[in-house]
Amino acid sequence: MHLFLIFGLPLGFLILVLYAYPRSEFSQARGAYLRGLAAFLPIWLIARILGAIVPAAYGSFLLTFHEWADRLLPYAGLPALAYLVFFKLGERLPPGVEPRRLTAFYAGALSPVGICETARVWGDSSPYALFFLPFLLAAICLAMPKVFVRVHQAYGFGLFVELAAVAAASFAASLCPFLILARLWPLAALLVVVAGFWARYLAFADLLRRPPLPLDE
Repeated sequence: MHLFLIFGLPLGFLILVLYAYPRSEFSQARGAYLRGLAAFLPIWLIARILGAIVPAAYGSFLLTFHEWADRLLPYAGLPALAYLVFFKLGERLPPGVEPRRLTAFYAGALSPVGICETARVWGDSSPYALFFLPFLLAAICLAMPKVFVRVHQAYGFGLFVELAAVAAASFAASLCPFLILARLWPLAALLVVVAGFWARYLAFADLLRRPPLPLDE
């Protein structure tokens, strides 16, 4: 039952690489993925600290705040900060290279989450952790690179709006455990589906961009 949680994101990223990444970028994508793996441990530790600060209130709407602090907000935001340690944002790169590299880094940073979450929920058949969370992690990997670039380019009120949008979107996704416990399964499933389509809409145009072909003389 835990296989999807463990392998869903890594396999999904492999399929994405084969579909969207030029063969010439495979080695670069592998390097970014491995750097993401190196960033996982501090991300995981910070997430556990934040989750401990906000206690879980099962059976209450307050559970949403725990899920937000314990998983979705740090998983969405911290890999972007870690990326700045390994790479320089805004480099002069061919079209599509930076979004693909960012996505690979996010996938590396979040791929071990499945193993660690399996240890946390072992013996618990919660459908949220086993089936819903992997889809939300995939949505984060697709959407956040685009959002991160927009945040980096924004300033003033625009920066506030971008950060507020990230906070609101991650908080909305954090409603899933509460909705499942409240037996509002259709709403929880709809939330995950909307997150997936929104992430795909944000990501795929940039991921599929290629340098223009040289004109024949």
